[in-house]
Amino acid sequence: MHVPGEQPLLEKEAFVNLTADSYLYTGAHSPALRRVEEAIVSSYRAKSLGEDGRRVLYEAEAATRASIARLTDRPVEEIGLLGDASSAWSAIANGWKWSPGDNVVVNEYEHPAVFAPWLRLREAGLEVRVVPRRADWSLPIEDLMDACDERTVALCVSHVGYITGLRYDLDALGRAAEIADVPLLLDISHSLGVVRTDLRRAALTVSASYKWTLGPYGVGIVCWNRDTLPDFKPGAVGWRSLTNIFTDDRFENLNWNEGASRFQVGAPALAEIAGLGAAVDEILELGIERVEAHAVGLAAAAAAGLREQGFTVITPQDPSAHAGNVSFLWPDGERLAATLAEHGVYVWGGDGRVRASFHVMNDARDVTRLLDAVRSATATAAGAHRETTSGKG
Repeated sequence: MHVPGEQPLLEKEAFVNLTADSYLYTGAHSPALRRVEEAIVSSYRAKSLGEDGRRVLYEAEAATRASIARLTDRPVEEIGLLGDASSAWSAIANGWKWSPGDNVVVNEYEHPAVFAPWLRLREAGLEVRVVPRRADWSLPIEDLMDACDERTVALCVSHVGYITGLRYDLDALGRAAEIADVPLLLDISHSLGVVRTDLRRAALTVSASYKWTLGPYGVGIVCWNRDTLPDFKPGAVGWRSLTNIFTDDRFENLNWNEGASRFQVGAPALAEIAGLGAAVDEILELGIERVEAHAVGLAAAAAAGLREQGFTVITPQDPSAHAGNVSFLWPDGERLAATLAEHGVYVWGGDGRVRASFHVMNDARDVTRLLDAVRSATATAAGAHRETTSGKG
């Protein structure tokens, strides 16, 4: 029986050009999966086949939507694919119905992709409420809901945050939003592909393609819950948003696609979409429950080791409240990340923190390498700081 963390779920050979001893950078972007590269190349080559090639590309697109539907446990009609997650959020904000004086609730941990489209609408009278974190770095559901009132038209939340790695209980969050009668808009860029995502109570859900799904850049994923939010019209439209572009009344009426494909404005990155489908299929074959147990177990072990070394770990300690990300405070996170990379340990650093991300390519040895490299690098940095300050007179 496989023990979570004892061995990687995918060996290095499954990836292209993976030279790092410990690749813990997936929160920024995953390494290049060989299966994805092959799907992209194969699909791109189909362009030379004329109409037959277009058929190959569109069939790959349909297969990718079906695979994402399986991973999210949603109907395939609810899945749309467009250029990137930020474009999806802009289409949502620009298509949202509100009146001057209404408000949208976000929180301090949200990525600009989520909150920036709403900020642009403030000049027209929309209030954007930002819920602050607590002193212990927690940001509980009750704080989000306390910011909502009768003028709140949407609650925008990342299932897993990119700053601390906080993971919300989607059922509890969805129930709270339903009680408050506030539509829930989710971003799952840091959870899709690494932990289970229950989207039943979300009106709209968005994800990037290049992180935990193991996919390429260039695809934004949208899941539109038509039961919760019927007849939503995105704030961006193009020829692929429409059922038929050759109708007699095409200059008078927009005949929107019935499902989430209405988010697909124009000609998409079809080769990259095929690559995303190959990546999602890899996750499906491994099993999301197995992937979650593996990644969460490794992240918990790393967080415990960092705490033992005296670092301020801002990721929740409860395994059910985080996914694969582990973040700890360090004044010059970017420099520390660069130093760790010299030791063959790839992490993300900046904004006064360092983030290590554990996924299918990692195992317990990566936890040990991270802890050893951090101990060494920070001891060297502290020693250099002491020498610098002692010379001041």
